[in-house]
Amino acid sequence: MTNTKTKNNEDKLAQMLEQASPEMMVGDPIVRKAFSVALLASDLYVPVHQSEEQQTADGGISLQAIDIEGVLHVLLFSSKDKLGTFMSGNTRFAKAPGKDILPSLRGGHAVLNPGEKGRVFAPEDISEILGEPSENPEHGHAGHVHGPNCNH
Repeated sequence: MTNTKTKNNEDKLAQMLEQASPEMMVGDPIVRKAFSVALLASDLYVPVHQSEEQQTADGGISLQAIDIEGVLHVLLFSSKDKLGTFMSGNTRFAKAPGKDILPSLRGGHAVLNPGEKGRVFAPEDISEILGEPSENPEHGHAGHVHGPNCNH
């Protein structure tokens, strides 16, 4: 029983993705903020290309990405199980909190748990999760909620 409870707590992000539709995530600022906080606090599993020796020699790691509609998206997973379901069993990966991984993805695209219940992130989504000002001046202040007068 403890193992199941630990496993469920470990993959809180996957549970949030299952419970909140993409429409709810976009339309409800409270759900979106709760997800952002959880994403930054949770460990993410990120497939990498090189061995540890090659990473040291290169001074960093090269993250794996997939093409979605002509744009490369860095792969992110909420658990080792989710990574194993999508990738082969011998995939090398890095594990770190979202607060350490997402800043390195600024200006890029990412996908969390690719598949039907996954989420795709555009550069502006990553900026919002990191609490950075929006490119759109109407959204540059805290607490903006999309309302009937928003033209986007």
